[in-house]
Amino acid sequence: ARLIFAVLGMEDRISDVEEVKLLEDVKDKMEDGVVEPPDWLPDGWIMEVRRGDDGALYRYYISPVSGAKFRMKSEVLNYLFSEIDEHFIEAKESVARSMLVRSHEWLPKGWLIEIRAGGQNMDKMYKFYVYSALGVRVFCKEDVLLYVKEMKIANCDTNGQCDTNSRDNILAEVEFNPFGLPHGWVKEIVYRKTSEGIRKDPYYTDPVNQYVFRTLTSAVRYLETGKVTKRAFFARTSVHELYNFEKSADLHECLRKRLTKNVMTDTTHATPSRPRRSKSVEKINLNEKKLWLYEDSNTSTDLDSPDENQEIRKRSLKAKGKEAYSSKTIRRPRGRPSKVAKETDGDISAEKE
Repeated sequence: ARLIFAVLGMEDRISDVEEVKLLEDVKDKMEDGVVEPPDWLPDGWIMEVRRGDDGALYRYYISPVSGAKFRMKSEVLNYLFSEIDEHFIEAKESVARSMLVRSHEWLPKGWLIEIRAGGQNMDKMYKFYVYSALGVRVFCKEDVLLYVKEMKIANCDTNGQCDTNSRDNILAEVEFNPFGLPHGWVKEIVYRKTSEGIRKDPYYTDPVNQYVFRTLTSAVRYLETGKVTKRAFFARTSVHELYNFEKSADLHECLRKRLTKNVMTDTTHATPSRPRRSKSVEKINLNEKKLWLYEDSNTSTDLDSPDENQEIRKRSLKAKGKEAYSSKTIRRPRGRPSKVAKETDGDISAEKE
């Protein structure tokens, strides 16, 4: 790899005269050793020199792998020690093995995959391509390319098997290469029905180790530190298996089960109970893994809520109370004990006689 030295002007377009002046200014400063690439900058990194509004020159250091841009040496060194570039390289290699991502490399930037339930018995799932910025929805690759080329929107012809006018049958939205993550990552937004409406839960899937994270922050922290948060998990059925089909397919059992669980969870939410964390802990102890293995459909917080803790505390107090008043326990009378006259020496001698 070699160092590329780029000289750029201001963010807006500049005239030819200003560009010549900038180049001459940079050339003079290079001769003075002011803007020479530093020795600590790794090979292959790009150093950009830009002129600010105040006329001063500013240096930017850009990673050739991820495109990350920094202003200070400390930021570059922290980035290098975090080995994020290695994660980018591993992700690219994993993309080559991922059929789902490879089969959708043609999808333009900003487009999403929308998965809906359909069929006479809601036993089918349909794939649509959506450009949410303009509210465009089409049914196949050819329709996407037609819109990009000629701005024509084709009808989503499903023979009346899938309703696209309602949001009630949306199962998920899938985004490839989400912003802030390496190439190959997949963002899945799962739709769930609740008594209060439709809830949307995000999931971020790592293409290298197949970890699934609940937030973008935890995914970025994993890339920077290599530490897996306790809410991360391995999905029993990955997004690559769920959505690697064209137009329509039989509704996956995982999705059917998830929808059924949502109804049960919603109806039984009024009676708080301890979540399935104990089962997850047992799995961790048996497998000697530090990763929390939660089911794909479990999106609630894993800790007991304050109401649940209070309810558990009440039950424990009641249990202790029952033990205290068991049949074998002698109950003491309440109030002050009655006074008993002290025995005198005369009384004792009389009893002996």
